[in-house]
Amino acid sequence: MDRASSQRRTCRGRGFSTVELVVVLLIIGVVAAMAVLQLQQPLGVARSDAALREVVDQLRQAREYSIANRRYVQVSFPLSASGTPEVQIQEMNTLTSGGGTTNPVLSLVPIEAPMLFTLVTGMPDTPDGFGNTFPVEFEGVNASGTGTVSLYFQSDGELVDSVSLLPVNGTVFLGVAGNPTSARAITVLGTTGRVRGWKSTGLSAGVGSWVLF
Repeated sequence: MDRASSQRRTCRGRGFSTVELVVVLLIIGVVAAMAVLQLQQPLGVARSDAALREVVDQLRQAREYSIANRRYVQVSFPLSASGTPEVQIQEMNTLTSGGGTTNPVLSLVPIEAPMLFTLVTGMPDTPDGFGNTFPVEFEGVNASGTGTVSLYFQSDGELVDSVSLLPVNGTVFLGVAGNPTSARAITVLGTTGRVRGWKSTGLSAGVGSWVLF
């Protein structure tokens, strides 16, 4: 056997066959797919929690601004032109409709995608018990969050309606349709303006439950 032939055999023996390479690539693909599946649920929970924080923070800031500046501050929950849910905070220097620059918008914050104002099937009302007929439910305010009255924080911290200026309780429900673990809720106690966040624990026997966030 000549030296060149021996070196070729040695090189082939040290390499990988096509079958071995394919097996290694398949193993890498399976591990990567498992990692993606494991990450999907934590990422979904993180997005749901971020949306909850956005609404809670906006409501608390609106209340604090109202107290600090002794102004009525309107909160509303509109949808953008593209259907993105938003939280709008507006200073109300006049209590008439509109007001233009007299009533400046202090903030307009979109909610973390893919969360929407929605009632997730299987989730009951929160322990505060302010109602769960609509995704955005305050006394005298319909599902769109605009209704026949507006919602104002006033300088003593109360959340009141624009007609009677009496305290109103309510809840904003967030979630992704068909995903009970994504359900989140924000409740406001009108008499004090207390804002609470609630998080779904998922479904048990088809019925969900809430814990304070």
